[in-house]
Amino acid sequence: MLPSIRTCLPAELEAVLAEMGEKKYRMAQIMRWVFAERAESWDEMTNISKVLRGKLAERFELLPLPVPEEHVAKDGTNKIAFRLSDNSVVEAVLIPTEDRLTLCVSSQVGCKFNCAFCRTATLGFFRSLTADEIIQQVMVAQKVAARDSRRITNLVFMGMGEPLDNYENVVRALKVLLAPEAFDYSRRKITLSSVGHVPGLRALAQEGLGINLAISLHAASDELRSQIMPANRIWALDELFETLKRFPLDQRQRITFEYIIIKGLNHSAHDANLLVKRLHGIPSKVNLIGFNAFAGCRFESPSESEMVEFQERLLAKGLSTSIRLARGDDELAACGQLGRKGDGTP
Repeated sequence: MLPSIRTCLPAELEAVLAEMGEKKYRMAQIMRWVFAERAESWDEMTNISKVLRGKLAERFELLPLPVPEEHVAKDGTNKIAFRLSDNSVVEAVLIPTEDRLTLCVSSQVGCKFNCAFCRTATLGFFRSLTADEIIQQVMVAQKVAARDSRRITNLVFMGMGEPLDNYENVVRALKVLLAPEAFDYSRRKITLSSVGHVPGLRALAQEGLGINLAISLHAASDELRSQIMPANRIWALDELFETLKRFPLDQRQRITFEYIIIKGLNHSAHDANLLVKRLHGIPSKVNLIGFNAFAGCRFESPSESEMVEFQERLLAKGLSTSIRLARGDDELAACGQLGRKGDGTP
């Protein structure tokens, strides 16, 4: 199988073109066709010779983008699903607000980390996505957004799967997303969320990408976190936080800690005090998320007053804390709800 041109970095393409005896400027032309024009065949590249197009076709794959199935929620959130070559399904979510359009990107089909509050975990783990399949989510969503004359401003790797469990493909996709000749996203507009995959975090710290980091925390004690997040039995909180304290951050950059509030479980005054102690010394902000219910789950969603009460406890201790409103929950597009059953695939 040929490598996808959509996962080729500018320097790599330049090297291939040099081997072919082509001028350097051809790289920028080709990258524009692939990423700005979203070409789906070599024949669309009309200002490139037929001979060069033939050579490129021998080195790289350029397949048509998949046709999405869209599920638009009452609040405008759009869950975009499409089938992959093996008939499994990946889902990404477009989340519109007045001043931004965020795409929630998936990195795996299903998930192996079995968080108790996550619907995706109930589907099991099928496989990791390729870098091309990750990038396809962005390109398909770009086409959807363009219908309303909008562009995607922010990317969050918070969809199906654990990004750092698919390290090579996710990092390759991130480098393409950041490359000026490709997508040209600002590193400040991309956030990667992890369950606390310590080896992946240590490796990511060496990449120098400068993207934003979010940690799915949801409990500040090992006892409770291990109950609802089995990953904590592998990488306990002390190890995780020692890794985070060494994670390189630019000035004014902070790590986001995502904290799903589950009714009656993790939002007492004691939980708030533990969380404050855990985050001491780390530039941080806390994002509170109400548990999004789904069929078969034993947990309940908190009331608005319970969310606000926990937020006020954290604010009183000096922690920057916000509440993330549920988006798209009527179409199972909210946090922790992605994935589908049927045809033997999610």
